[in-house]
Amino acid sequence: MRKTFSLKCINCRLCSITLLMLLPIIGLWANPSQSKTISGIVISAADAEPLIGVSVLIKGTSVGTITDFDGNYSISARDGEVLVFSYIGYKNQEITVTNQTVLNVSLAEDSEVLDEVVVVGYGVQKKKLVTGATVQVKGESLQKLNTTSPLQAMQGQTPGMNIASTSGQPGADMKVTIRGLGTVGNASPLYLIDGIGGDISTLNPADIESIDVLKDAASAAIYGAQAANGVVLITTKSGKEGKGQISFDAYYGVQNVARKAKMLNASQYKTIMDEQALNSGGGVYNWDAMSSIQGVDTDWVDAMFVDDAKTESYTLGITGGSATSTYALSLGYLSQEGIAGGKDVSIYERYNFRINSEHKLFNNFLKVGEHVSFVYKANKGISVGNQYNNTLRGAFATSPLSPIYSENNIYDSPYNDTSNSDWYNGDGNPYGQMMTNTNNKTKGRTFSGDVYAEIEPIKNLKLRSVFGLVYNSSEYRSFTPPSISFQYIHIIIPVLLFHKT
Repeated sequence: MRKTFSLKCINCRLCSITLLMLLPIIGLWANPSQSKTISGIVISAADAEPLIGVSVLIKGTSVGTITDFDGNYSISARDGEVLVFSYIGYKNQEITVTNQTVLNVSLAEDSEVLDEVVVVGYGVQKKKLVTGATVQVKGESLQKLNTTSPLQAMQGQTPGMNIASTSGQPGADMKVTIRGLGTVGNASPLYLIDGIGGDISTLNPADIESIDVLKDAASAAIYGAQAANGVVLITTKSGKEGKGQISFDAYYGVQNVARKAKMLNASQYKTIMDEQALNSGGGVYNWDAMSSIQGVDTDWVDAMFVDDAKTESYTLGITGGSATSTYALSLGYLSQEGIAGGKDVSIYERYNFRINSEHKLFNNFLKVGEHVSFVYKANKGISVGNQYNNTLRGAFATSPLSPIYSENNIYDSPYNDTSNSDWYNGDGNPYGQMMTNTNNKTKGRTFSGDVYAEIEPIKNLKLRSVFGLVYNSSEYRSFTPPSISFQYIHIIIPVLLFHKT
């Protein structure tokens, strides 16, 4: 009896263990959260059309699929998993799998991307509808770079557009080519500021809302032959409905030469001169007998440049408006000193004033407005020339044995004259030449304005008329002593040249 009872207990234990081992398998077989096929169709919420190529992905995994030509999809997923539906130009949508096997999805357009306005030939167009080769740069990205010209800020942000400075002079022009040289001679693109031709270099980057570059013939077809090298459309900032806002943007910086050429000092120069004299069969120089060079050791390259040349900009903006009228006003000042010679011979200054306003009349049937700007700029600079004739060339050819300043100058100048030098009377004074003979001043005034009227007789039909005016005035003054050579500083009778357009 006891023995039989033991066998029964053992058998019961074996059955219990077997049952426990089978429970997970039975539970897995009967678990409703196992993988199941989810299918459906993905459409656009805007027009209910099926979307092709929508990505359907199980969140947190690499398992996914895409919709076919009819917008249909099919994927295996478990209850509780999240399906992520994503498509370019549409907002992502996440849906948790529950007890359904059919899951139809409607994706909404991402208005921040598709409704972004791009300026094209005939006006503005949504980015999703643009098929031509265009590129847009927002004003915020230009302003934060703190450059004197918008073109400098556009460097590296506009594919297919090559922008290079013509010189290192403050306020120097920029050379721009779009997709290479399209024409002989002037290959610059056409610049339109709020629909009116103008000079982009006179614009304050803080006044720019956006810049659109039309790079192909299709986008620029409306402008004809003048658009053969591309079109750059600049839209300035306008007011927005709401309370008036006052903004002030300012920056201040200093400029220095990153690397200067190392020149021989006086001792090294004397050594080289003695060596070349010996190699030529002569003897060394008697330097002690040359009284005019004693104690002189001039680094001409270092003397030509100044340290901490200032650059500063200040912009005051006022914007605001109501449901029927908006306005934007700005005042700006910019100054950049040249690192060669400093502000006494090289400086660029610009004053900007701009006002934009728009008014809606007769229950938005008529819209009128204007863009008015005035720019005053003044600059002076050293002679740029070429590799053979420029202001800095003399600094590399003058010995360190001549001082910058002295009282020996017979021309009543504080700068040393080397015509009576014990070492070489043709050494010259490149610093004195730069400070004395560089007297070029240019002043320019630009007034640009336009008024427009726009009516919308029926929805989506707009008739617009624009009248614009651009007035430029420039003044150039040059002071050049008539007796000048590369070696000497001769100041005799000044000649004043005056040219006005």
